[in-house]
Amino acid sequence: MKILNIILTIAVIASSLSLSAHKKVKAPISKEKLKNEKVYREWNDAMANKKRVYILNLDNKKLTKIPGKIGKFKNLQELYVRNNNISELPSELFLLPNLQVLALGENNFTEIPVEVTNFRHLEVLDVFNNSITMVSAEIGNLKKLKKLDLNWNEISSLPNEIGDLIALEELLMERNILTELPESVSNLTNLTSLKVAENQLSKLPENIGNLTKLPSLNLEKNALTALPSSLGNINGLKTLNISQNQLTMIPNELGALENLEELNLSNNKIKSVSGNSINFSNAKNIDLSINKIASFTAKMSNLQKLETLDVSINQLSEVPANIGYATSLKKVLLNRNKIRRVEGSIYKLSKLEELDLSDNRIEKIDKSLGGLKSLKFLNISDNQLMYLNKQLSGMTSLAELYIERNPRLNDFQKKQVKKFFPKTQIYF
Repeated sequence: MKILNIILTIAVIASSLSLSAHKKVKAPISKEKLKNEKVYREWNDAMANKKRVYILNLDNKKLTKIPGKIGKFKNLQELYVRNNNISELPSELFLLPNLQVLALGENNFTEIPVEVTNFRHLEVLDVFNNSITMVSAEIGNLKKLKKLDLNWNEISSLPNEIGDLIALEELLMERNILTELPESVSNLTNLTSLKVAENQLSKLPENIGNLTKLPSLNLEKNALTALPSSLGNINGLKTLNISQNQLTMIPNELGALENLEELNLSNNKIKSVSGNSINFSNAKNIDLSINKIASFTAKMSNLQKLETLDVSINQLSEVPANIGYATSLKKVLLNRNKIRRVEGSIYKLSKLEELDLSDNRIEKIDKSLGGLKSLKFLNISDNQLMYLNKQLSGMTSLAELYIERNPRLNDFQKKQVKKFFPKTQIYF
């Protein structure tokens, strides 16, 4: 009986000590209160005020390690040690119960310590610009994580468990060596930022259209050959950059992005532009340069807010016939194509200020273009022009005219051009 009483007494004492220990650990303070807390930037200053240290910023201190005494800061919520020479974390760090921000960017880490995934309050994990090669499946344990910065590492794949980060708002993975994203990424429906530029992605998750909160998506410098049709479901998308990939066509579903304002499809292998694929009523800037576009039949009448259209360095043999129906156009770039004649509805662009037709095969510019009253810059260099019609002098706002390297334009015609545009700076 005495032994039993002793055991019970020990158990009560142990329980009491445990409860006492838990009482010493305060819950994280609110974001509002945290804004008013001092940011400690010197180690000695922090050590002298251990209980008051909620934010510790040791960025740019040439540290090779984090002192083990970091465990003394029981109330620490944000730790910044960016741009140092740290390659591992002390075990004492993992005893801190309230850590919400862990910023390890620009150090020498080769992996994310698995113990990091035990921080149940962690909202921001920054390992930008290290030498990390993999992300463990345990990453899915960080249920409160809102921002994961994996930019500029050497990661070749992500675990399916990445899709368990249901609170995630920012997933940053630029400049890695990813060849694909797990389909589970489509589960991250709270994402407002997804950055995967400069990888080796050959495809996207089929259900990426579930990420309806994305306002922008940057996929440049990958190896994409096609786009999933669900991409057209991201109705809030305003900017989309898929430049420097291997696309051969634009899916019609892309035209459903009714709120899209900026589209960059430059430097791909696109051969044609159909009416349904380029059909964005709110688009302001569209860049289709450096492709193989020979056919352009976009519904320009739907592009009433379009201000800049770049179809330079392609295979067009004529100016898009219905271009004049995008009546807000201010800048049109059609240089380095195979255009022989400039005619059609382009004369209707009453707001057009800049037109680049250089480096084509143009022999004649239709006199109707004299109706471009707002045109200030016209480049028709590197063509086969024989003359300019007098009616073109209707371009009364023209400030700069580039007409260099047109070998068929004789001295008499050059004099005529000067008469037509007496107030214009002309470059022969």
